[in-house]
Amino acid sequence: MNQEDVIRSLQERLTQAEAELTIAQRRKSSVMAMAVHDLRTPLAIIQGYSQLLAAELPADNDATREYIASILTHAESLGKMVDNLMALDLLESGRFRLVTRPGDLNERTGEAIAQVEGLTDLKDITVSYRPHPSPVRVEIDEAQIGRILYNLLSHTTKYARPGSQLQIDVSRQGEFGRVSLLDPNRTLKRDILARLFDLADIDSASPTSLQGTDIGLVLARLIAEKHRGYVEAVGEAGKGVILALYLPTTGD
Repeated sequence: MNQEDVIRSLQERLTQAEAELTIAQRRKSSVMAMAVHDLRTPLAIIQGYSQLLAAELPADNDATREYIASILTHAESLGKMVDNLMALDLLESGRFRLVTRPGDLNERTGEAIAQVEGLTDLKDITVSYRPHPSPVRVEIDEAQIGRILYNLLSHTTKYARPGSQLQIDVSRQGEFGRVSLLDPNRTLKRDILARLFDLADIDSASPTSLQGTDIGLVLARLIAEKHRGYVEAVGEAGKGVILALYLPTTGD
């Protein structure tokens, strides 16, 4: 076989491999779509019946009302996880699209904090929020930046100690707007911090070990990069762990 034949054979194999990869991706996306649909249906039923029960409860039935609120909070959190899976599939298949418009990081962060109130209330966690004194203008897909902030907040809340206090700040860092989330009681090893936003997660049974995948943090990194921004995790013994989102400002 001469050189031209070898090159032609390699090209044919490459073309075949690309075609097989495309078919596999389509099958994966189809299975993902069916799984998401199958999960969303029972979630909607759980949320619907829980809301109905809450509406019909006597005003003085606080204990049952708290149980229902807990069910609704966990159902909403699971719904966000399902949405994350679908978004990750769109990113991996190249079908993810941003629809951007001018926005303010102060406003988006305040909205995200309100969304996780149910999660923080369940663990009696206090959130201290310090917005920037003036609007931090950014060009963003508001829904996707909301997703990033929710994922960062829910992750931080998940691993925070019950009764602890989290500090959230919006600031300007050069040409970037920054949203930082500080858990002063958390400690992570340096190698874990370096890959926290990759396909690795923190084992809830051991705050210093890695196990599994945190889809929410992976998505946070990928979506931030789509906005020409980035995320980071920094920590120091005795000072806690900070998760931060950086987005380029528009200069307004």
